This record gives sequence, C-alpha cells and structure tokens, in this order.
Amino acid sequence: MIPYIRVPSIPIAGPIKLHPFGILVATAVILGTSIAMRRARKIGYNVYALNSFITWMLVGGFLGGHVLDSIFYHWDEVVRRPISLLYIWEGLSSFGGFSGALVGILLWKFFDYQQGRGIVRIRKPRSIFAYVDLILSVFPVAWIIGRAGCSTVHDHPGARAAADSILAVGYPSERAEAAMAATKFEIIWGKFPRYDLGLLEMLFSIVLALAFALTWKRKLPIGTYIVATAFTYAPVRFALDFLRIPEREGGDTRHYGFTFAQWECIALLLFGVFALMYVVRLRREGIDLEKEALEPAKTKTPDLDDEVAEGS
Repeated sequence: MIPYIRVPSIPIAGPIKLHPFGILVATAVILGTSIAMRRARKIGYNVYALNSFITWMLVGGFLGGHVLDSIFYHWDEVVRRPISLLYIWEGLSSFGGFSGALVGILLWKFFDYQQGRGIVRIRKPRSIFAYVDLILSVFPVAWIIGRAGCSTVHDHPGARAAADSILAVGYPSERAEAAMAATKFEIIWGKFPRYDLGLLEMLFSIVLALAFALTWKRKLPIGTYIVATAFTYAPVRFALDFLRIPEREGGDTRHYGFTFAQWECIALLLFGVFALMYVVRLRREGIDLEKEALEPAKTKTPDLDDEVAEGS
C-alpha cells in the first residue's frame, strides 16, 4: 500500500501562499509549452502561429475546465452561488479543460487577436490538425506533472480498496484528514485504503509519455498522436472512472450511469475513429496536412478580414 503524502503550501506574505497544486500545474504548462516550441523549431513549424495557438488553447482550457467542472460535478453549488462559475481557481475538470481547449482551438482557426484592433476574423481559416498533433505529442509529459499535482492534494479520492492492493493509498480517516494542519511535509500510513485516481492517471501518463518520446525523432504521419491519444487515453480514463467514489456515498454525479468524464471518453474515442479515417483519406488523396504549419516566408500575421469581431 502507498502512503498518504501531505505537501504543505508555501507562505509568501501574510495570507498569500503558493499551493503545491498550482505550482505543479504552472510547471506542467511551462514545460509542455517549452518542449512543444522546441519540437516545432526542429520540424520547421511557424512558432509565432504555434504560440498564438497555445494561448487560445490554454485560455479556453482553463475556462472550460472550471465551468464544466462546476456544471457537471458541483451543480448544487452553482445553483446556490452562480458567481462561482467565474472563480476558475476553485476547481478544474480535466475533460472540461479538454473541451474548453477544443473551443479555443476552433476559435483560433477563424480569429486572431491584433493589438489595437482586438479580436479580428481571418480571411483564410488556419489549419489546426498539425498543431494539435504536435501538442498531443508532448501532452503526456505535461500531464504527468499536472496529475502529480492532483495526487499531491488528493483531490480525486477513489473507492475503497483492499488493504493488500499495491496501488491503494493509505488514507487517514476523514476526521483525521480534516484536522491535519497543512504546515509541514508528512508521510502518513493511514488505515483506510482507497484508490487515488490522480495518482493512477499519473502512472499511466508516465508510460504514455515514454512511448511518445521514443517516437519524437521519427517522421510520423500527421495525426498519429491524435489517434494514439484517443485510442489509449479514452479507454483507460473510462475504466478509471469506475473507481470513483460511488454516488450513494457522496461521490460525483452520474449521468445515465456514467460520469461526465466517461461520456467525454466515448466522444474522444469516436473522434479518434473520425481522425483516423480523415488522415487515411487525405493521405490517399495526396494532401499534405503539414504544409500550412511550416514557417511561411517572412510573414507572421495572418490575413485579416476588415470586419472586427470584437473591438479593443
């Protein structure tokens, strides 16, 4: 059985503290972006466009992560306190983040932010497939650190487990956990074994990250990482959600028998099938999905419509 590890927040000044979850999530974003940019330069992608792509993706991801987490997992709180939808620091859902990131990416395809003009429409929509594939090639590396944050703060406790399970975490009793002062690093061998879903997903992410990293020096067809991510992450995450605390014991709400994340897993798997068919068809037709992502000659700004979608 794995011990329950408690990591304290780091005091900065007065009530201001650095929380371990926030530190690790920020580290994941910085590291993932850095690796993606490095890979883009080696491949020859337009790094200016990729930087813009990542910005829209992250903004959409964090907004969607909180809003969908609130709606599908904390609806009673939304009804009681609707303004909580604006407090993005109060909770994030991974699949909510994925959905929000997808919305951000689709907006980036058609719009761009220009200083002095605000958000403006692009004449020719940008291709997103190559950039999505690049991001997913490094995503598991960043996800390891993000899920390490979850396992550090134990915000995804799962169902009870057998005491002899090597993947169970020895949680303290709920009363003892609530009474603990988060002022020092502690390793606790609790007597209440549970699955820690953040930890389990982190272990899976390590395997996936190693598998992807071993392919970085190879020239793989665009779309490979999209399909691989959908076909591996979706079924694993679908299975892990059966280990969530049952709804009758105060666990997450089920929608027609499945959690919100499980329904999203089904959608992700179907998207993977669509992506595979799309890639195969384009390759058969000789269409180069990578061409538009390559660095254009001496241009950084996309062609814009005269119409301004949102003023500055």
